[in-house]
Amino acid sequence: MSARQIRRIRKHGLPPESLVYTGRRSKAPAKLHTLLYDESGFSELPEWQQPRPGSVLWLDIRNLSDTDAIAKAGAAFQIHPLALEDVLNTRQRAKLEEFDNGLFFIVPHLSLNTKTMELVSEQIAIFSGNGFVVSFQEIPDDTFAVLRKRITENVGRIRKKGADFLTYSLLDTIVDGYYEVLDQFEDEMITLEETLHTTGAHNHEKARIFRLKRLVNDFKHRVLPLREAVGKFYRSDGTFVDESNRLYIRDLVDHVAQVMDNLDSERDMLFNMEAYYQAEAANKLNNVMRLLTVISTIFIPLSFIAGVYGMNFENMPELRTQNGYFILLGVMAILMLSMLAIFKARKWI
Repeated sequence: MSARQIRRIRKHGLPPESLVYTGRRSKAPAKLHTLLYDESGFSELPEWQQPRPGSVLWLDIRNLSDTDAIAKAGAAFQIHPLALEDVLNTRQRAKLEEFDNGLFFIVPHLSLNTKTMELVSEQIAIFSGNGFVVSFQEIPDDTFAVLRKRITENVGRIRKKGADFLTYSLLDTIVDGYYEVLDQFEDEMITLEETLHTTGAHNHEKARIFRLKRLVNDFKHRVLPLREAVGKFYRSDGTFVDESNRLYIRDLVDHVAQVMDNLDSERDMLFNMEAYYQAEAANKLNNVMRLLTVISTIFIPLSFIAGVYGMNFENMPELRTQNGYFILLGVMAILMLSMLAIFKARKWI
């Protein structure tokens, strides 16, 4: 039974709001990291608490196998049970849902395994409310380590802004990772294009083109819904988005659109490479057929001569010529060389 089938069966028959983790399970407990900050400073807390006025509380939960910790965090920050269900169901598409007490994002974090040429996807969920942000990372690795460093070192505007700017920064960090994958796609395509032009069309190049097309299509399928989600984030008229931050969110919308445009460009490049491969393969076949045609054309008159003198009629005067065999071979050789010279002069071979 495949992993996909296992994921689908696990929740079969369960009522809505059932907290069942559908990803790869781990016995390790969830890692909880709580950061409280404002413009004057920050503090790392041993456990979460309600944010004080003027500060932002960021609770980051990594490793979603610990469903009890997810349920406790949801109860503490009044996250809707349906949103918690989506957190644990790792087959969700990118989206934004608005609740009475906050905004809920599902975003895929994508990376490329260059050794196996497989797209690695991690689902990240973000719940943003007034003065707090709760992020859920599917695997224990910290995707937001760079952002956490910016907060602790007071780099940029993030400590001067509210929870909506932190939410924007989390999304922007994920989208920046998409550019790294696009660069890896482009490097692979440039290498493949050079190989096609230098060594010609081979079966392994065809397999590489197909694999890259599958990766690009999979990448686009996962990122495409995010364009609608960030657009909805920009257009949100609730109290969770400060007007002064809409310019940054609009920039995020532009970045997602640029990612989609780059994906379309890379798809066009792959289609062009596939067409070039087909043309090269057809050209190779044409060369083989031309060579076989030349060989057949040369041997047609030789076969005719051999057939005529193989009829063994008694009244064929050449049969009793003393040097007839050698003369005939000479005539056939001259005929063959003459035809080769004509073909070469016309650049047929």
